[in-house]
Amino acid sequence: MTDPDGSAIDPLDFLERAVRTPSHDDVGPMCDLLRRVLREAGIEPTVDDADNVVATREAGGNADGPHIVLNTHLDTVSPHVPAERDGELLHGRGACDPKGPLAAMLAAFSRTEPPRGRLTLAVTPDEETRSTGAAALVPSLDLDPDRGDAVIVGEPTGLDVCNAAKGRFEGTVTITGERAHAAEPHTGSNAITMAASVVDALAGFDDRPGGLAAHPDLGAPTLTPTIVAGGDATNQVPATCEIVCDRRSVPPETAAGFETALSEHLDERAASDAVSFALTERET
Repeated sequence: MTDPDGSAIDPLDFLERAVRTPSHDDVGPMCDLLRRVLREAGIEPTVDDADNVVATREAGGNADGPHIVLNTHLDTVSPHVPAERDGELLHGRGACDPKGPLAAMLAAFSRTEPPRGRLTLAVTPDEETRSTGAAALVPSLDLDPDRGDAVIVGEPTGLDVCNAAKGRFEGTVTITGERAHAAEPHTGSNAITMAASVVDALAGFDDRPGGLAAHPDLGAPTLTPTIVAGGDATNQVPATCEIVCDRRSVPPETAAGFETALSEHLDERAASDAVSFALTERET
């Protein structure tokens, strides 16, 4: 049902303002913009302890119907890319992910008065990192699939409708060597040098016998080293090296199953007594 009061949000105007607002490092300015635009449309949002921006519209006489949630996020990946116009095209960080979907959801939310049930706009602050906002948000939504509740997530999909997404795990491979003076490297064990075989092993993880098959909708899983850190002095053989890995998983893999499988793989392909793997302890 369309809102008759004429306070609908213009998605193109909002999108240009949003793309010109950096949110790769601090989502505060983007949060302020979103709240301001909602208030200008006569909608009062709330911000919870996890910095989620939430607004809800309820049917006047039939609030017991389904609860539909429009969800996306405020943060973008680094580095920030300034907004730039090319005719009718808008370029810049977030134009597609996630500020394009957010603009469309804002327009739909501001134009809709649900004839029954509830419509909620729920925008999280940290989807690109820890997703603590989503973890805090989900319990508060009181979702019930038997009631017909549903969540529509705004992400770039090539304008296709998707009913699933890859999972994400994060973990660290720790390589332990032995410190020595760099003038006598043979008296120690260089953890950075040993990391080369670990990187090779990571590259072959999904090609191992018994590895995950590609999912019919999501494709193949990926395992990507994203951070390498080792050594603390320029004249010493480093005793430790850590490699942070990003895992994009597909069913039926679980976090525990991935941790066990990668640990066993590294035992076979790298120096097992010097290499260990553990999932990152996260709040979500």
